[in-house]
Amino acid sequence: MAEAKDMGGVVVGTAQPFIDTKEKATGETFYLDDIVPEEVLIGRALRTPYAHALILSVEVEEAKKIPGVVSILTGSDFEAELRMTEHIKSTPLIAKDRVRYMGDVVALIAAETNEAADEALDKIVVKYKVLKVTDDPVNGLKKNAPILFPDGNLLNHGKIRKGDLKKGFELCDVVVEKEYRTPAIDHFYLEVESAIAMPLTEREYQIWGSTQQPFLVRQNVARILGLTGEGSVRFKQTTPGGAFGGKSEASLDVCLRSALLARASRRPVKLVYSREESMIGSTKRHPSVVRSRLGSTKDGILMACEIEIWLDKGAYVANGGDTPPAFKRALYHSPGPYQIPNVKVDVYCVHSNNPYGGQMRGPGCPQVHFACEQQIDELSSLLKIDPIRFRTKNGLQKNTKTAWNQVLSESVGLVESLEKVENVSNWKSKKNRKQSETDGRLRGIGVASCLYGTGNAYSPAEAHVFLTSKGKIQVAAGVVDFGQGSKTVLNQIASETLDIPFDQILMENVDTSLDPFGGTSSSSRITMQGGKAVFNASVKARDELLRLAGFLLEANPGDLELYEGVVRSKSFVGKEINLEDIAKGFVSDELKLLGASDSIAPPAKIDKETGLGEPYEVYGFGSQVAEILLDPETGEVEIVGVWAAHDVGKAINPMGVLQQIEGGVYMGLGFCLMEEIVQKDGVMSNPDMHGYLAPTGLDIPDCIKGYIVEDHYSNGPYGAKGVGEQVNVPTAAAVANAIFDATGKRFTILPLSPDRIVENLDK
Repeated sequence: MAEAKDMGGVVVGTAQPFIDTKEKATGETFYLDDIVPEEVLIGRALRTPYAHALILSVEVEEAKKIPGVVSILTGSDFEAELRMTEHIKSTPLIAKDRVRYMGDVVALIAAETNEAADEALDKIVVKYKVLKVTDDPVNGLKKNAPILFPDGNLLNHGKIRKGDLKKGFELCDVVVEKEYRTPAIDHFYLEVESAIAMPLTEREYQIWGSTQQPFLVRQNVARILGLTGEGSVRFKQTTPGGAFGGKSEASLDVCLRSALLARASRRPVKLVYSREESMIGSTKRHPSVVRSRLGSTKDGILMACEIEIWLDKGAYVANGGDTPPAFKRALYHSPGPYQIPNVKVDVYCVHSNNPYGGQMRGPGCPQVHFACEQQIDELSSLLKIDPIRFRTKNGLQKNTKTAWNQVLSESVGLVESLEKVENVSNWKSKKNRKQSETDGRLRGIGVASCLYGTGNAYSPAEAHVFLTSKGKIQVAAGVVDFGQGSKTVLNQIASETLDIPFDQILMENVDTSLDPFGGTSSSSRITMQGGKAVFNASVKARDELLRLAGFLLEANPGDLELYEGVVRSKSFVGKEINLEDIAKGFVSDELKLLGASDSIAPPAKIDKETGLGEPYEVYGFGSQVAEILLDPETGEVEIVGVWAAHDVGKAINPMGVLQQIEGGVYMGLGFCLMEEIVQKDGVMSNPDMHGYLAPTGLDIPDCIKGYIVEDHYSNGPYGAKGVGEQVNVPTAAAVANAIFDATGKRFTILPLSPDRIVENLDK
């Protein structure tokens, strides 16, 4: 890994190991499965074997007779079907009349032991009337398609209309047109969905869970249990064992189902899904179909693009309702990071009898960039223009307009990212060399770029800064660290702003009874929104510390300053006081609030008729070069190297950013070469670790190089924009372009598995 430009700062901009590294490395980290409350019951969920069917009856009498079974819940126990959120198309917690995919739950069990719970599952008899299935988003909109909901299968349609498409294509000398397909893939996090629900009183519950949305869990547990008041449900976050967007949605249902069982049993209930349940029932990266037409002049100037996108929403909506993040992002990211004057984009989000699509690292973006960046590459090849030169010529720069007419006034590091990967990969010499090896393998090199919108206005972020009784600073921001190092970043911001040593800053896992609202921990918004909230709260905390110190030192606060955790006089040498002594004077309880603030991103500004406007506050940019060796006999692809440069505004923690880049590339390689949920007629054939191919430690090449581009963003904390989502977006396209460079063949369907490569080469 290399290199981060140091833009100054004592703590911000310096490499910091994640604050929980030692605990995780030594096995001291506390995960949900480590919690075993007294008298806890084992929860189980019975899922349907059918992708689409009416529920005729659910017989549970024999199951209730099994010793150790405490509670069994079915849809008939509730007057109306309870759903994960209030949206009418949200996932039912227990299906009542109909199942729409194999993940649907038809009964819940709470028992004293695993054995009793498993035996009860076997004794429940469900009778169904099997219905026809739709499993393709394009076919799902045809007249004869089976309908999942009364208003049809179309959840939403979005569009962009800019310029004159017909005239734009008339000006083009070269036009490329193709269809691209990407599959559903699983988050495949180490820790499956799990929760513990504990009734404290009839009107008070405590939930432990591993989620990206603690406050959404609190809100919906209160809703389904008919509770009022924020204090009726206390959610305590355990350290997540991976998330990648999946635990912003899939973790909600396990918390809600455990709460229903806890209420019915009047005892704590621990519900942990199996790996198979997780893969069948949880959200997936949306499968996609992208049909794209892109045209350029002979001089290499992009003039027009026409894109149609179908996203497979699966059986239900997730937390995004009618406008899931993948839908909006696919719409606005499909033209890529380029200046295009004439644009027509349509995106359709379509229900099917597949697992429901949800957030997954850059939702909607890897799919559409796989199409866009191959089309850019194909145009450059036909025009005999170097692919990097072609991207540089058409790429977004400062004060240019996006394909949706948003003017980018600052922080546009696309060209710099291209220049960086061109240099560090030795692109020019490799692009022009002999492309075959002595062992018969073919060598190729490819490039791809991306943009990623940040600054979402859908939820604010709040932060509180406290002084502890022992003279430490505790930050509470209500956001979840699920391995991306957000605790470390937010602590760095507080440390820098307060001028207090980093090791004197504390931050605990989220507890909704103690922490302020933090919104969703996803979409690269923690650093942007959470970081700004922490910065603002820290500024107020600094002023309050000076005020308190003024009382104790009998000094004017205006004559005091914080320096390395000590308040000292500017006028009198030696007149100073440390935080511990301030705490002795003013902290009567465990904590004293010093400062509180929030951060709210500006709302999106979009014209309803054309889709033009400002869907995001600011954009991150990145470029990646991939070099491969391909065996034409076996179809095996060896990754020789990936060079990835990403514009993050400001790297608060360069070490963390480089780790994010490296991990994102690995994830992108899995999406490109290996991962696929295999399903037909709504039936998943590989819901386990044997059938689902995901990169392991043995598959990860030791050749990923990350580079940080810093194009300062004035409205971000210390200039930061975030990085976590965008880093896996261009990888698949870069590899696909490298394969074209090696073989002269275009591959339009993921994953690029050996058998698919061989089949295409033989055509």
